[in-house]
This record gives sequence, C-alpha cells and structure tokens, in this order.
Amino acid sequence: MKISSTLLLLLVCTSLFGQSRVYDNLSVPSKILKMERKYAIYLPAGYDQSQRSYPVLYLLHGGGDDQTGWVQFGEVQHIADQAIADGSATPMIIVMPDANTGTRGYFNSPDNEWRYEDFFFDEFMPFREKVTAAAVGFCK
Repeated sequence: MKISSTLLLLLVCTSLFGQSRVYDNLSVPSKILKMERKYAIYLPAGYDQSQRSYPVLYLLHGGGDDQTGWVQFGEVQHIADQAIADGSATPMIIVMPDANTGTRGYFNSPDNEWRYEDFFFDEFMPFREKVTAAAVGFCK
C-alpha cells in the first residue's frame, strides 16, 4: 500500500499545476480479494491548490473492459473538463476501478469466491479517501 500511496502523492504533487490529470494504472492491495486491483483517477484542474473538498464519482466500466476504458474510449478527461468549464458539472474527483467484469464483476459471488462488493466498500473506498486526503495535505 505504501508504494501506490506514495506514487499517487508524488504524481498529484508534481503534475497538477493548473490542469486536470488522469492516472490510469494505479493499484490498491486487497486482503479480501487476495490480489492487487487497478484503478484510474481523474483529478480536476487546481486540485492541488484547493482547500475545498470535492465530490467523488465512482465510474464503473462495462463488461470486458477495465479501469482504462473510460480514459481511452470514454474520454473522461475531455468530457469532465468541458462540463466543468461550461458550468454543467462541479469540479469533482472521478474514480474508475477495475472489476474484472469479463469473468467476475462488481458483486460478491454466491459461493463467496469473488467478494468485489466487500472489497469496494470495506477496502477500496476507505483507501481512496485516505490517499486523496493525504495528497492534498502533502502537496501544501
């Protein structure tokens, strides 16, 4: 967890001066899933300079895709930047987790072999909140 937390902190602090950024190859360790899970994150322009808290949108990909789908094909950065610029959306953090939907999905399987829902609420969301909050304090 220290490696990906530190990496995110450094990326946020060194790269976010006046423009939005998307990082699409971040990961979080999971004890529940017994593996690392990848995710992408969009941070709005000025994120590193702001004292405000931002709403968070969790944007889930479709079947057969991964955390990069919204970045590469959905043009999340372009669409979010445009919506924020024209006032139709508030500046926000957009988090795009990989759920391996090609074989498993965003839910807990009946046999308890795949517990993505538990991972998402018990590990991923708290991790993301902690890392994002630390990045703001670390950059100042």
